Amino acid sequence: MKKLLLTLLLVSLASVSYAESDARKKLNRFFTSVNTIQGSFVQQLYGKNGRIKETVRGHLVLQRPGKFRWVYKQPDPQQIVSDGKNIWMYDLDLDQVTVKPLRSMVASSPAIILIQRSVPDSQFKVTEMEDKTSGWDWFYLKPHRKQDDFKAIQMGMDSKGNLKQMVLYDKVGQKTVITFSTSSNRPVNVKQFRFSVPSGVDVIGTPI
Repeated sequence: MKKLLLTLLLVSLASVSYAESDARKKLNRFFTSVNTIQGSFVQQLYGKNGRIKETVRGHLVLQRPGKFRWVYKQPDPQQIVSDGKNIWMYDLDLDQVTVKPLRSMVASSPAIILIQRSVPDSQFKVTEMEDKTSGWDWFYLKPHRKQDDFKAIQMGMDSKGNLKQMVLYDKVGQKTVITFSTSSNRPVNVKQFRFSVPSGVDVIGTPI
């Protein structure tokens, strides 16, 4: 009887290990085999009290490695474009563009993780979570190095390995939840990753 119980326990542990391994393989394939992502998103900012402070909708187009267009619509329209060398941040209300080298943003912005074509382990300690909210596989990513803007990321993946949600935790107790409705590995128009400064708009920074 003891041998039977031990055997059942080992089989159970092996099954759990296999499930975790399978989920992690999906996460790795998302970063190494997905070349383009395009679609819409809803971004919600939650305060320390757990209440929603802001909801923003928009769309994105991404091509790995290094290129994306991330467009926020109302209430604060913004465009963030990476051409592979620089990131252009255009605030339409302020008539202002800020440009920074892409390499200076990689370590400081958790969203930049999406444009890299490599598993995230070099920058984050990745832990598969027991939580299966919405039937998705969830991962907790904690940066190896101390960051100024955030302390952790959660990523939710569906059964096909598509990214469905990111949860970003900052240092002041707030969290940002980004819910995605996207398709992967479809052709994209590369012209979307070029940014031309509109006439009369102030530019802060110098592109490389």
